[in-house]
Amino acid sequence: MARRKTARPRNVYLTPEPKWKELMLAESEEDREVAWNKCDYFCHFEVSDKKKKETVKPWLKQQTLFDKETTDLLLRVPETWLGLWAKHTYKWKKFGWMTKAVEAHILKRMPELCAKAEEYVEEQKEKKAEKPKITIQDRMREQCIELMGTWEYKIDCLVDGQDILKEFDPYNEMRAYNVAQIKPAHAKIIKEEFQTQYEEALEVQQWQDEELKEAYSNFDKKIRDNYVAFFEKIMTACDTLINTGKAQRKPRKPKVISREKLVAKLKYQINDSELGLASINPAEIIDATEVWVYNTKNRKLGVYYVDDFQQGLSVKGTTIQLFHESKSVQKTLRKPAEQLKEFKGTAKTKYQKAFDNIKTTDTKLNGRLNDSTIILKAF
Repeated sequence: MARRKTARPRNVYLTPEPKWKELMLAESEEDREVAWNKCDYFCHFEVSDKKKKETVKPWLKQQTLFDKETTDLLLRVPETWLGLWAKHTYKWKKFGWMTKAVEAHILKRMPELCAKAEEYVEEQKEKKAEKPKITIQDRMREQCIELMGTWEYKIDCLVDGQDILKEFDPYNEMRAYNVAQIKPAHAKIIKEEFQTQYEEALEVQQWQDEELKEAYSNFDKKIRDNYVAFFEKIMTACDTLINTGKAQRKPRKPKVISREKLVAKLKYQINDSELGLASINPAEIIDATEVWVYNTKNRKLGVYYVDDFQQGLSVKGTTIQLFHESKSVQKTLRKPAEQLKEFKGTAKTKYQKAFDNIKTTDTKLNGRLNDSTIILKAF
């Protein structure tokens, strides 16, 4: 069977690509000039402008021709401004160096370019300062303007004596509003917009202030009452939406804290070589219903029982939490070496029976553990 000929890779360029690795080895300035010029035709016709421009800013960040302040200034101008260097920076990326003539050319153009760049940066600052910042609240207020304008018109109709109060239903109007979906946040903004008018309407209804009497002299008692009722409908509708939003808001999920983190600050004695005791991993206390502890300093043996209304014990700092305060007690051991032999194994009943047989007076536990506490067992 004849061997299959391996196809030679096709050159995607019309102009042969320069042998970059060979040319970059040029050392003298004269040889570098020759190598640099050999690549001109290829870079001009075969390399896309986009590809060349991508090398300008990396060169700016690594060059040593001008100071950091000038570099930072040029990095802020449009990329098209620096396109005149792109052919040179593309070669720089390939060679790792530039010729002295090219560097001199760049430095010659710098004063003009920096002046233009400073002017551009100042213009951008002015534009940014002139452009007002629109907040989320402003956007929501704009979404409600048409609806509030409709209600302002209805207020004018009410003042003119038209009987529109019975038909006025702000709650359903907010729900059916087609410009934007009125949410609790929108309702809060609407309520704030009408709050001042509502408070003034209440003063008008009382009809005691002389200035208000003069300003609202065309209001009879019926209009004054309807005027207040109109705003009360708006306030009630807004409160309904706000409270409904609070009721339907999903409760925040409590952050799950690992057992190891809960017991990270817990103080306890790792072991006791005289009694042959060793503490269990304190993380076993979390969610346990029963924990047995022994204090090697005062010879007290105690047991923590979980509270009747809790599912398991927990730890906060150096203290056991959620234990039954009256049932959780400790007793002094007269002969610890002998008596502690009964508190081994995995049978809860064995622990309880041995504890009941201790005749010393029991005292309540406070939950705090210290450097003298051996954590014997957790069930």
